[in-house]
Amino acid sequence: MTPTESNSPTEALARLVSQKRRLLEQLAALARRQGELIAEGEIASLMQLLGGKQQLIAGLRVVEQGLDAFRHEDPESRAWPTSAARAACQADAEACNRLLAETLATEQQHEELMTQRRDAIGKQLIQTQSAHAASTAYKPHLRAPRPASAPIATSGAPLSDTLDLTTQD
Repeated sequence: MTPTESNSPTEALARLVSQKRRLLEQLAALARRQGELIAEGEIASLMQLLGGKQQLIAGLRVVEQGLDAFRHEDPESRAWPTSAARAACQADAEACNRLLAETLATEQQHEELMTQRRDAIGKQLIQTQSAHAASTAYKPHLRAPRPASAPIATSGAPLSDTLDLTTQD
């Protein structure tokens, strides 16, 4: 804590709410980028982004634990240094609620998009397997081995002499 920071509970609350807002702003930005990566099919980049989101979520948990101490208090009984400080904290809290709702809605859309992509890939796999099965089933018929030629008798007589090409009525 720097010398200019105070230890008053309301100022600690304001710092935590402000920190929560910054984390949620970053999380919302990553959620928007996540949608772009899903649409582009960039799985490797998506996995890196999800790792970054996980760190932000861990940070949010820490902030939420800090805010737990204030949840049982009556907001009207808090002693704020100025009305502007209270208004700023309230604006941050409202922004947090808005950002959280936006992020959750975005996450829901991404989940639906990923489900659609998964289903489409599943259909492609089924079609590929069906095509392969059909191809495999027809292969023996398409490339049947040719029967070996019968040896030609060489009795010395011309071939036309050995064949009876007459018809009987």
